[in-house]
Amino acid sequence: MTKRIMKSNLITARVGNPLAKKLDYYAKIADRTRSWVIEDILKRYVDQEIAVVEAVNQGIASAERGELIPHEEVFRKLRIKSAERRKALRKNAA
Repeated sequence: MTKRIMKSNLITARVGNPLAKKLDYYAKIADRTRSWVIEDILKRYVDQEIAVVEAVNQGIASAERGELIPHEEVFRKLRIKSAERRKALRKNAA
């Protein structure tokens, strides 16, 4: 199996001792290097944050186009879903 060589960038960041100790502990129990752990965590976090910001921006754009749902309609739908969920839970508990 051939190892894939990836270009990398050196990023320096200061973190407090408690976080550094947690990173070291995680690296130890995962049997990984500190660099691997930090890159893995950053990849997952950045992907998640990108998705959140994109969704917020889509919502803002929709609102600017006037594509809004009235407050009362949102809560009416939530009440219906909540009642259906409670009914299903009661049925499953019986």
